[in-house]
Amino acid sequence: MLKKTLPTWGGYRDKYAGIKRALKITLFRMWAAGAVCFFAAWGRAGPREADELFSLSLILSLILVMVLCDIIIVNPVIRLASGKRILGDEPLGWRLFVKRPLHIVKVVLLIILIVHTYYFLNVVSIRAFGLDQDAVPVPLEPILFGTLYGLYYLFFDLLLKHTLGRLFPTLFVKEQT
Repeated sequence: MLKKTLPTWGGYRDKYAGIKRALKITLFRMWAAGAVCFFAAWGRAGPREADELFSLSLILSLILVMVLCDIIIVNPVIRLASGKRILGDEPLGWRLFVKRPLHIVKVVLLIILIVHTYYFLNVVSIRAFGLDQDAVPVPLEPILFGTLYGLYYLFFDLLLKHTLGRLFPTLFVKEQT
């Protein structure tokens, strides 16, 4: 009796072949962002929301760890799983001087947007439910952080591809699957 072979994704048998590649990538990015939040934000001891310097250092550490995680872990895993070479097909100068700085700016904007989203959710919750002004009804936690990161990353990706795709039509060539 012959075993049923599974489709491959990046050279490995894929038992999740029914799920689209973009959704797998988004879920992996969300998981990685949640892990970064868990290790970088939850592991910190300090006077949490009261100290502005602590809040700023927390945001900066989230940005730094998220950028490093994206560049060192997430993007190479996604390239490997897509069947692309680790070093990529583009020239080294393009990757070092254009793509990485733009990616760093995108991660900084995403983290700032997520921090503002948490602030907005807390302010609305405090006013809607009449809570104490010092209360934090929506604290920083990995699941919501990862979800917001994944959704905002998709939004930024679509926005950049739409706007830059109109300015530079040959920049985003559709992949053949």
